[in-house]
Amino acid sequence: MIDTIKLQPPESKALRNAVLAKHKDNPAINYRYILEKVKTRFGSFTIKIFLSEGYMEMELSPAKHLQGHNVFGTNRLSKLLYGVMRLIYAHFDVPYSKQEHAIYKQQGFTILRIDLTASFLVGSQATVVKTMNLLRQHLLILGHDVVVHETPKGIETIYVGKSSSRSSVKFYNKYLELLDKNKGNGKAATAIKALPYYADVLRYTEKVVRFEYTIRTQELKDQGWKSSLAWSGSMVRELLEEKLCKLGLSAQLIAELPAEVVSDLNEVKRNKYVRWAEGDELRKTLHPATFTRDRKFFLTHGLDIARTHAQTPKGVVLTGRLSTEKMRMTYPTRFVETGAVFR
Repeated sequence: MIDTIKLQPPESKALRNAVLAKHKDNPAINYRYILEKVKTRFGSFTIKIFLSEGYMEMELSPAKHLQGHNVFGTNRLSKLLYGVMRLIYAHFDVPYSKQEHAIYKQQGFTILRIDLTASFLVGSQATVVKTMNLLRQHLLILGHDVVVHETPKGIETIYVGKSSSRSSVKFYNKYLELLDKNKGNGKAATAIKALPYYADVLRYTEKVVRFEYTIRTQELKDQGWKSSLAWSGSMVRELLEEKLCKLGLSAQLIAELPAEVVSDLNEVKRNKYVRWAEGDELRKTLHPATFTRDRKFFLTHGLDIARTHAQTPKGVVLTGRLSTEKMRMTYPTRFVETGAVFR
């Protein structure tokens, strides 16, 4: 699904006039921009309005404001953005007419940041906690830079890459995150916990490991993804699968090669496999270019020689839970009739 987005809509004269009318007596109208808080059923978000330059800018999770949560949702970027604009038009008491809709449909939105997410259903909260530990080991074995946020109940978040980079990845325990964000009796937390489907959604997250891929401005620009018109629903899954593959989670791994595969290997490859099976850490004993080439070859058979033979069983367990084949993009149909899904 698509979660947080930082965006700029194209300018609408009707919306601009409504902003000017509302703020005609506001001294800040002469500043470079003014801030406007838009309230929704599920909280509020802030718009930065640059009147002299003719555009708005905002950062929000559309799913949270359209359905009350971001546990699951749609991959259709345009649908979310049109839903957000309807909230903004209602806030300024401007009709969202066919003519206004045509502005956004034809010109599209400028995307400055986008978070793509998917879930893995691993069975229970206890399994989620164990999986997060396995995942940390996996990423460290493969040499990734990771930062871990851990609580007494287990790892809540694993960050891969720096937040200042063109893109970054994180995995997290969605159940612990929801408990943390909605604790206390604040207005927003109280409103969300009062939703008729909140308890059911929370139970659903108990078995979820969440995967999130954040793409920032420069990467969006270089890849040609900065316009919302460039996005499709299928593109979201494709990008997430590509990122999972780079993290060594492309498919279910095996612990050892079948005998018939070993017998078909040429002598050089067979000797390397035997060395690996006897405990040799090939990453350290082979030339880096040779190791990369050999790893790619063995991965086509489901074996990852980046792990030692002793480490492999844990890799098998992890990829049995987290892999492109296990990645879930849809939502349980039972939530549709409860109103927990924005469609």
